Amino acid sequence: MGELLRSQDMELVQLFIEMEAAPDSVDELGRLGLMQFRDLNPDVNAFQRNFVHEVKRADEMERKLRFFEEQTKKAGIPTVERDIDIHTLNRNSGAAMDELEVQLEELERELVQLNTSQETLERNENELIEMQHVLTKNAMYLGGASSGAEGADVENAMLRSPLLGGGADAGVDGKGGDAARSSGFVTGVLLRDKLNTFTRVLWRALRGNLFLKHAEIDELIKDPNSGELVEKSVFIIFYKGRNSGNKITKLCEAFGANLYPCPDSAAQTEELGVQVRQRLADLRTVLERSTVHRQQRLRTISENLELWKCQVLREKSIYHTMNLFDYDVGRKCLIAEGWCPRESTEQVQLALRAAYERSGAEIPSIAQPKASTLTMPTYFKTNKYTEVFQDIIDAYGIARYTEINPTVFSIITFPFLFGVMFGDVGHGSLLLLMSLAFIFFEKQLQRGKMFEMLEICFNGRYMLLLMSLFSIYNGFLYNECFAIPMQLFSSNWQYETMEKGALAVRNSEHYAYPFGVDPIWKGAENELDFYNSLKMKMSVLLGVIQMCLGIILSLFNGVHFRKPYNIIFEFIPQILFMGLIFGYMDFLIIYKWLKDWSVGPYPPTADHQVPRLLNVMIQMFLSPWTVPEEYELFPGQVYIQLAIILVAVVCVPMMLFPKPYLLKWEHEKKMRAQQPANYMPVDGSNVMGDEEADEDDEHGEEFDFSEVFTHQAIHTIEFVLGCVSNTASYLRLWALSLAHSELATVFWEMTIGFILDSKIANGFTLFIAWGAWAGATVGILLGMESLSAFLHALRLHWVEFQNKFYAGDGHKFAPFSYKRIFSGEDETINAME
Repeated sequence: MGELLRSQDMELVQLFIEMEAAPDSVDELGRLGLMQFRDLNPDVNAFQRNFVHEVKRADEMERKLRFFEEQTKKAGIPTVERDIDIHTLNRNSGAAMDELEVQLEELERELVQLNTSQETLERNENELIEMQHVLTKNAMYLGGASSGAEGADVENAMLRSPLLGGGADAGVDGKGGDAARSSGFVTGVLLRDKLNTFTRVLWRALRGNLFLKHAEIDELIKDPNSGELVEKSVFIIFYKGRNSGNKITKLCEAFGANLYPCPDSAAQTEELGVQVRQRLADLRTVLERSTVHRQQRLRTISENLELWKCQVLREKSIYHTMNLFDYDVGRKCLIAEGWCPRESTEQVQLALRAAYERSGAEIPSIAQPKASTLTMPTYFKTNKYTEVFQDIIDAYGIARYTEINPTVFSIITFPFLFGVMFGDVGHGSLLLLMSLAFIFFEKQLQRGKMFEMLEICFNGRYMLLLMSLFSIYNGFLYNECFAIPMQLFSSNWQYETMEKGALAVRNSEHYAYPFGVDPIWKGAENELDFYNSLKMKMSVLLGVIQMCLGIILSLFNGVHFRKPYNIIFEFIPQILFMGLIFGYMDFLIIYKWLKDWSVGPYPPTADHQVPRLLNVMIQMFLSPWTVPEEYELFPGQVYIQLAIILVAVVCVPMMLFPKPYLLKWEHEKKMRAQQPANYMPVDGSNVMGDEEADEDDEHGEEFDFSEVFTHQAIHTIEFVLGCVSNTASYLRLWALSLAHSELATVFWEMTIGFILDSKIANGFTLFIAWGAWAGATVGILLGMESLSAFLHALRLHWVEFQNKFYAGDGHKFAPFSYKRIFSGEDETINAME
């Protein structure tokens, strides 16, 4: 935990790397993952940097790999998952990357040709299939038209007569005079969902001077544009006049209909059908061979796709990082600067030495520390147990460099406060089983893919484990298992009669229930009053203790950063204000619990005369110099309360006034020390000249007393009011715990309890009731209630606890690391695209 209490000591390191050894050096540092490089070219455009061509080359290779991945997914070929360890994978040389680039280019060209060829073949196949259906359907239409005079189809004959004029055969054959030459028919295939619109437009365009017949195609036909299987219909349109034929052709093109020529005679139609079937069989053979060849090529690509992606992304990240370096023309080397943990500088030097030996450079790389006044990044060493807790704190704000990290305390306090709100042995046990399942099958689940909600729970499996354990612990304190009391020990109370309103009698004055709440309270008429009092006071006790811990941690921050004003004028008055007022309230709670109120001035039959603590605290502020007899708890109470109020009143101006004036005095003293010895101000309004003022602006911002005083006033008011509001905020522990218990009780009584008390209790009804109870328990209590308790515990830590000492205005250590890049955590590489 020492590594988590404060961030690691960081150091700014300057590197001098020969150009030939630069890619290998960056590669070694990427494997190490302990160096965060600074951008030494902030004013240079991204497209004007030294290695922009190498980055663009890698971008082009990534584009080809994305194209390959897209094609394999469309073909239904899964990408071969390869266990690639980037730390053991040797970096390709420049020649090897050139070969890879040529190989990817050839594969892309071949795949594009295969796709074009296959699309052409599929389009031809679709056309032949549509042609086959057109011939089949039109044979029936034209056959019916030629026999219409014999009475086979009265409707067709009637509709054909005004259009074809001089006889059916004359119109179809296209012979027999002027009328025949100006009449004809069009056949084609159209999407079925467009047919109704197409028919209406035709009718309006030709003013009803046409005859249309259509039939649905039984099979689905592949659309060459989208590649989806669609429903189509065959249509034939008889028309009269050349202008009508032109209009029909244009409308067919507008609606995307495919038109096909159809012979006039049945013999020609049959002959063409045989030819179409033969061509279709030959085309399908060629298409099958083309598909097999394309599938084989895509399988070969899928076997190496992951490896190629790793190689290209690594090469891109190397040159993207090298763009942050400065090129020294005189020394002909690259100069880099970056942050690394002080204890890891030796590892950085070893990595540079390994890169120098691997690259065969003439001059070894040099790494030396560099003094800097820049704000250092914050870096905490975490593992799989503490990482999730650190992520929760980082979500609020990154810790300032070397300030105390709340994660150390949140590892215990966060699950504990969750357990206070979710305390139940049964519900906690279900959470425990889920967390143990995540931990037991940890390796198997890490290799697979999970949906988002399950992945979130899996990542927080160790936090879930502690949350479940503290839920079980608090469940034993509340003596509840699925809202049912547990008789673990013998009760000290018993009812003489089971009548309603009967009082329980104490068995022994020297015996107390060993652990937790006596189970006899569950079901008593004053159960809610007892649990309200217990959980409300417990919430206040926990809240004041945690907030006092936060104020004490601010002391350690003040000592560490050497800020005596923060210690004297913030920590001391704050701990006095919080400890005296709210610590006194906690003292009264414990005192009232421990005192035997059956003896003394309050007889046991008049419990309502026992002072209520809320009234005592209100009376303390309304009349601090007197304590009425009904509010007196112990001798000398009036003097203690008067002293508490006086000290608290003094603490407020102590927090408000001294610090701003002392900071102003320090600033003026510093300015006077920076003035020349022979400097004489012209008047009293200026204490330094323009040159000194400019120099002061270079070293830091000009001191603004009004801004400092306003900030201190806001901080003081926020603390004083926050003491009250934050303490009241901890009452959410009582509210959620009570709501959780009451909900569990209602679910039990309305399902299983209702069936057991009724006359219909049997195996079937109990099973139905158990199903309803289990569904409500898992869906509402384990799902919604656990999430609610989690969010409230998160708020108590972020707002009530951390605002007492945690600045959270730092920036996180983000090293150049292959692990972060390949996991997607580092998005700066993709941002360059």
